[in-house]
Amino acid sequence: MTKTILLTEDDQDVGDLIQSALESEGYEVVWVKDGVKAVEIIQDKKVDLILLDIMMPTFSGYWFCDVFKKNPQTKDIPIIFISALNSETDIKRGMDLGASAFLTKPFKMQQLFDMVASFLNT
Repeated sequence: MTKTILLTEDDQDVGDLIQSALESEGYEVVWVKDGVKAVEIIQDKKVDLILLDIMMPTFSGYWFCDVFKKNPQTKDIPIIFISALNSETDIKRGMDLGASAFLTKPFKMQQLFDMVASFLNT
């Protein structure tokens, strides 16, 4: 069965690249550009993994992570932060909110593939 990944990324080029790469690996990728759309998607669709940017319009990725890790229906979905923020404080904050992993931009696509596969057991 195809695994579904929710990609929340506001940068068009980065979003296109990640979506295309993951779809070529056989994943279904639902790409949204802000947290509001992500909330709508996750209420309507089964999602196996969330890739989450931190700096986005409307809500930060930190807010999104906090909300979904506190919700019993979504708390077990792994969240991988993908962000240009790379200080120890940024990473610690994300992990303290319940993220499963943190990948800093720029990254090699193979790093993303390996990380995604480790959480989806593929």
